[in-house]
Amino acid sequence: MRESVNLTQSFSRILRALLTRSRSQYAALMVFSGMLLADSLFRIYLFPLYNNFLLKIGANPVWSDLDVGFAPIVWLSFFAIILGSLTIVITFASQNVPKLIDLYMDHWPSLLFVWWAVACLIHAFTIKILSEAGVEIVSSLIFNYHVLLAVSLVIGFPFVLSILKSTKTSNVIENLLEGSYAKFKRLAKKGPTGIISQEEHAKIQYQLFEELNQLMDLLVFVPYKEPKSQIIEGIGELLRYYVKLKPKFPEDFYKIDQQIHDDISFRTLKSLLAEVEKSHTFYEQKSFRMIGNVYNVFLDNGDFDLSTLCVEQLSQVGKTAMECDDQELIEVITVRLNTYFRFALKHGQHNNEPRNLYNLVFHYGQFLSYLVEHRQVDRVKTCIGYFVFYGQQCFNAIPRARSLAFILDILASEMQKLMQIIYQNNWERKLQQELLQKFLLFDNFQDMDKEIAIQFFSQNHGIRLLHIGLALFYLNQNEKEFAETIAKDTLQDLLLLGEPLFSKTMDTIFARLQYSGAKFWEDTDRGNVNIYYTPYQNEIENFKKLQVKFKLESQKKIPA
Repeated sequence: MRESVNLTQSFSRILRALLTRSRSQYAALMVFSGMLLADSLFRIYLFPLYNNFLLKIGANPVWSDLDVGFAPIVWLSFFAIILGSLTIVITFASQNVPKLIDLYMDHWPSLLFVWWAVACLIHAFTIKILSEAGVEIVSSLIFNYHVLLAVSLVIGFPFVLSILKSTKTSNVIENLLEGSYAKFKRLAKKGPTGIISQEEHAKIQYQLFEELNQLMDLLVFVPYKEPKSQIIEGIGELLRYYVKLKPKFPEDFYKIDQQIHDDISFRTLKSLLAEVEKSHTFYEQKSFRMIGNVYNVFLDNGDFDLSTLCVEQLSQVGKTAMECDDQELIEVITVRLNTYFRFALKHGQHNNEPRNLYNLVFHYGQFLSYLVEHRQVDRVKTCIGYFVFYGQQCFNAIPRARSLAFILDILASEMQKLMQIIYQNNWERKLQQELLQKFLLFDNFQDMDKEIAIQFFSQNHGIRLLHIGLALFYLNQNEKEFAETIAKDTLQDLLLLGEPLFSKTMDTIFARLQYSGAKFWEDTDRGNVNIYYTPYQNEIENFKKLQVKFKLESQKKIPA
């Protein structure tokens, strides 16, 4: 439940931050030094010119008659309005944006303007005290009345309005992201052999993690989807930028500071931090673990679009990691994708809801296509093994959540696309045959009960549709060996289903392949593409001939 608005508490926090934070103290030093210098320059150079100008136009001012008594009251009122407005704006805005006060207490324009108002107030009090002591302060008085007050009135309320605008959630998110970008650029300028002090190292790591924590707080706290998607996409883009610049960072940057050891995201990983440090992935691990937490929240809340966006950004970061040949990060992302798969599978089982898995498999498939594009052969083999494993898990869960049967087809669809890309990229034939055998396992999982298999595959033809669709592709490419492998595999259904049911099933499959269009008649999260469509219908008869050929051969081997 949101905290009630407490102006007194917010005011005290702002005041404490102004007085104690180092950045605020630097801002105060800059403003007071600048005020003292400006007063001196005005007294020495500008005041004589200003006085002569007034005399020339006939003003003939009597400076001794100026009243200095009301200046402190004016400035005190101005200061109270500025600081009060700032407090009210930030306090109310922080009801929707957590830790906003902390953010603006590190915001240079805010700090400089508040200390500007303080300096002007102190300047006015000093004039009054010196005037009462009989000190000649006419030039400072004119500087205060004619320059400082005029400037403050001109910029004061526009400043409050700019702060009001900057407290908009989208602008807060941009400010947090820009802070991280600035730190990455500063680190990259140092170069891989650059020196970074222990104090600076600890400060940068802490600030980077604090900015991520604030973004995650917003992601959970803000109720609207638009800022949530802005954060997820922003973190994804930030990570891709970070991965590209990593080789330029000083080596010492990757040593994990004690504050990071104590971070909430790493408290369960203390035994693995040495490995994380060695792999240079502490920042990515932090980001992925936090996004993984909110991914679970999105699953539970039914926010399919946001959960999908999490997986999409992870896949895109993986693509950048491949482009930069960051093998350690590719491994981390693979593990995270599998973790998301486990989360989504668990949710799908409990809720009989395939939608999150459907979207996740699509983006996992994209990640695999990037691996194929960059010829990461071993990783492709490993990930296809994961696909087979999760296919087995989905099949086992079907009695409890029947909608997961469709996920088997989606996994097979992504595999089919990968097999075509691998063939077109001319991978080693032995490897292609090995991957094809894994693809064919999708209707022949381990320890499959025969009765359950007959019941399932006699009613669900999607996997065989995709197998035969791949065979038609091979035949179109004059690749008879792989097509024959698939044709032989389909004859296993003959032993399982029996001749009448097998023939009926195959007729249904061939009819769907022959007449199904490229578009489905309903819309999904991935559009209305028909995953079972094949443009190679003219090869169906050739595939049937292969089936007949191997069927006859198998019958000859059976003793009379």
